[in-house]
Amino acid sequence: MLCLMKWAVVIAMAVGLAEVREAGAQASFTATQTLALSAFGGLSGNYTDLEGGKNLGITAGVDLALPTYHRYRPVLEGRGTYALDGGSIDAQKEVLGGLRVERQFRRWHPYLDFLAGRGQIDYQNHGFSYGDFTYISSTSTVYSGGGGLDVDLTRHLSVRGDVQVQHWDTPFPATTPPVPVTVTQSARVRPDVVIGAPGTAPQTIYPTMGTLAVVYRFDFNHHYRRRR
Repeated sequence: MLCLMKWAVVIAMAVGLAEVREAGAQASFTATQTLALSAFGGLSGNYTDLEGGKNLGITAGVDLALPTYHRYRPVLEGRGTYALDGGSIDAQKEVLGGLRVERQFRRWHPYLDFLAGRGQIDYQNHGFSYGDFTYISSTSTVYSGGGGLDVDLTRHLSVRGDVQVQHWDTPFPATTPPVPVTVTQSARVRPDVVIGAPGTAPQTIYPTMGTLAVVYRFDFNHHYRRRR
């Protein structure tokens, strides 16, 4: 029995030493990989904040992670969202870019971000009637702030949960009841309104979007690890 206990201690020490060496190697690899590129894609649900409008869409993008600074890692991000189902009020689509800051806790990567870009609203059911006009679509500068969590599944794959609260401008108040109309020759139609142009008074809406996505991390240093 004493002999078996001695062998068990020896084996445990050997396994522990191997784990320490492996952890050191991984830390060395992480230190050498100062930049990391990843891509993501998934489904998004969007409460558009315009008369109860809801969208179901897809979101995809790329991230470029920069070197870690005091345990926080800045990430440059670009993403786009397209509404697959625009509902009955409005369909929103956008292209955004900005900065994300994340903190790693083993497999968990919580983050906060701020993004900005351009977006377009396509009004459903032949347009959105307000005043003397029927609006078919409008474009706006979009500001987006939020956060989320990445959970590592493997070296290359993660799952992501993301929530964004956005700032859009529209040419009419968000509380105005929509009156969908069929466009006729007598209707005054604005097919594409650029918010901020002369004659338009921007009104703000705050859409809220949630996204579930899969993240793939590219590894450009696998040849380096093999040589080591």
